[in-house]
Amino acid sequence: MVTPDKYKKKRVLNELNTIIEIGHSIISSFDYDSVLQTISDGISRLLQIESAAIYILENEQELWLGATTPPLNPDMPEALRKAWLEDHPHVKRAINGLKPIALDDTLTADLSPAESMVVKLRNLRSLLYLPFVQQNEAIGVLILGTCKRSRKFTNHEVALAQTVANQLAIAIQNARLHSNILNYKNNLEKLVVERTCELKAANEELKSINEELNKKNELISKQKSELEDALHNLKTVQMKLFEAEKMASLGVLTAGVAHEINNPLNFIMGAYLGLNNFFTIELPDYLEKVSPLLGSMKLGIDRVTAIVRGLNQFSKDSKELNDDCNIHAIVDNCLLILQNQYKDRIQIQKKYADSDIRIKGNIGKLHQVFTNILLNAIQAIENQGEIIVVTELKNQHAVISIQDNGCGIEKDILPRITEPFFTTKSPQQGTGLGLSIAYKIVNEHKGSITFFSEVKKGTTVVVSLPLVN
Repeated sequence: MVTPDKYKKKRVLNELNTIIEIGHSIISSFDYDSVLQTISDGISRLLQIESAAIYILENEQELWLGATTPPLNPDMPEALRKAWLEDHPHVKRAINGLKPIALDDTLTADLSPAESMVVKLRNLRSLLYLPFVQQNEAIGVLILGTCKRSRKFTNHEVALAQTVANQLAIAIQNARLHSNILNYKNNLEKLVVERTCELKAANEELKSINEELNKKNELISKQKSELEDALHNLKTVQMKLFEAEKMASLGVLTAGVAHEINNPLNFIMGAYLGLNNFFTIELPDYLEKVSPLLGSMKLGIDRVTAIVRGLNQFSKDSKELNDDCNIHAIVDNCLLILQNQYKDRIQIQKKYADSDIRIKGNIGKLHQVFTNILLNAIQAIENQGEIIVVTELKNQHAVISIQDNGCGIEKDILPRITEPFFTTKSPQQGTGLGLSIAYKIVNEHKGSITFFSEVKKGTTVVVSLPLVN
């Protein structure tokens, strides 16, 4: 027999698990529509309601329907997903007031014509409007509703739903930030191509002029020689300017990205600490059961923090290379963080040196190096496969070899894999920064990184680091 107290604890645990699941989807995915749908379905399941809708505030007057439960028809025209804020006064009150609005029964509520049409269309009885806020400004509203009967939402349910709405604001901010990065990358590449074409056209024009002058007389031949020298110098200077412009833009971009990611990361870290304190104080009996979930959340936070630190290396050089770094411990920790990426399908063979290998360096940065290399190896294996990690001491250097039997890399693109933003993966799998960051960190440690690959057979990455910098 389930006592009321046990039932309450079970309900609270279910609520926390759902919130953790939603939080994990925010951390692990940049797919805008998928994250919105996960949140909509999660809150519907959490509060046992039949209808949910997420509206994003496009501007001061226009709303866009991002996701619903039940899900939207994929063929729904874009025009039908738009609404005007003035036509929905209850949505407007929630957004302007930055606090929830509840309608216990739509049959007795004062509704606008547009609201009445939606209520009739979806057979809604009770409604709860929850604004989601980013930096004290509402960016949308989460609408929850019952269909078959009226219902008075409790203070606990409203607070729980508002917590999910606040996580929704973080998800939208992450997705928009990721979209901005991709757009900036595409525009940067387009600019480089355009400038290169302009330079090539200018070079061809000058070459034609020089050939024409050469045919006239020796004086013009001398002038042609001078022009060729000038052209060579111009090309060299312009190429350096292009590279400087590209790297300067990249430095500004990565510094901005790191700053913007830190803001929502602080919200997630606060939620983690709150959950940990809640179980420690309020539900100590369940602490052991949820510890793996909390640990996964913490690992995710640490991983994002490490990525932010890695991004900062493009705009700021760090000289803190005095940590006592245990290479075996670092590799083991990276494998632990990535375990959910390869478990049950990839065998990991560790062929470590007989004793620990320790070097002087930066522990956090070396975690970033081996996480990126191992993640690339994991993603290169589509189904079943094997990754072999070998460590050894050679000529006062720690040599770490990571070999996979995945798809391999074509010879013509192998020299480019450490270029910033160069990637052969889909946008959901990578942004092309992993190996470029790893390459920079290894260079900072006075080491070297070498790649060997063969298509359909696999790739081997060899990292060599001096024991003392």
